Amino acid sequence: MTVRFSYGRIAHVLLWCGLAVASLGISIPKIYSGVTQYPLHPTGPLHTCDNYLKFATGASGASQGLISTFQSVSPSKRIIIFTRKDDAFSSGLGMTTAYLASPHLVRLFEISGTHPDNELSKMNPGEVAAVVFCRMNRPAWLPAGKVFGSGLEVVSIREKAR
Repeated sequence: MTVRFSYGRIAHVLLWCGLAVASLGISIPKIYSGVTQYPLHPTGPLHTCDNYLKFATGASGASQGLISTFQSVSPSKRIIIFTRKDDAFSSGLGMTTAYLASPHLVRLFEISGTHPDNELSKMNPGEVAAVVFCRMNRPAWLPAGKVFGSGLEVVSIREKAR
């Protein structure tokens, strides 16, 4: 069997081989520098929550702090979380905090504005373990809580005197 090669066919194959080599020659250094500059890090069990809380509040390692705070309150009482209707970061903080509050019962309140006084006045303090404020103001009559970065505060209700 005779194989016939024409100059056009040889030129076509050489052109495509040259483009492939040029593409690899340009891509491999860029890929190598990207891999060495941003290596994969071993992640912990709370890696995603920590990254979101760092992004939303600026607090590093806040997940373990929130879990410790929730473990220090009675598990038979509710965790009340206030978020703002018009703020996506507030809702994200509320959902992340609710996830970290497990195994407590959680109640999320999405309110308009930044003052949850009306909703708090209707609650029975004996049924609430802690109140979480996500990007909103803590009422002045409530004792100061534990602050995680900017915009996330957890107030333990056990010493509340109202």
